[in-house]
Amino acid sequence: MNSLQPPGSLTLDEYYELDEDVRRDIEITDGVILRREQRSRAHQKTASRLGNALELQIAKFRREHKGEHAPCYEVNTEVDVVLWEVPLTLRKPDVVIHHCIDPFDQLTAADTVLVVEVVSRTSNSRDRIHKMGEYSKARIPHYLIVEFDAMGALTIEHYALLGQNLTYSPITVTHRDRDIFALKLTDPFRVEIGWQELDIAPLT
Repeated sequence: MNSLQPPGSLTLDEYYELDEDVRRDIEITDGVILRREQRSRAHQKTASRLGNALELQIAKFRREHKGEHAPCYEVNTEVDVVLWEVPLTLRKPDVVIHHCIDPFDQLTAADTVLVVEVVSRTSNSRDRIHKMGEYSKARIPHYLIVEFDAMGALTIEHYALLGQNLTYSPITVTHRDRDIFALKLTDPFRVEIGWQELDIAPLT
């Protein structure tokens, strides 16, 4: 065992020895298993809509830079991201944008450029305090926190690492009732997503 690995804490090899159904519902922080909170259908739909919208933005980026030596990005949802191995800290963000990697390679924080957490009533402190601290410590450049209601995404908070800081700085907060765009980014690539792309039910 690595001398920095706390006794009794889970290693990455041990994590992948667990049954897939068990792994689906847990995360690991400092080698300790944490059970993921129950996620509502509205939560899952909101994350899915945002993931789909970001996928379309990446497709647009690829078309605009076809034939150039531009970075290659992928979008995934609820995929394991190893923030660091010792002691093992592994999270499953609701949405992840990362550099293209081999399908069988383990996704790590070094590959990741943006993570999204959709906040539910039971995950608020975990997403705003614990995960924010872990993602920034792992040097993931961008972090989005999304609040939702029955209609879909309601607010999107954008945080980013600036300079050599290891603490996120607030960049923007958009609100469905106030702003035209749900999300506008220029880094890591140009993104413009309207609120209608994130609707999960028709407005009445």
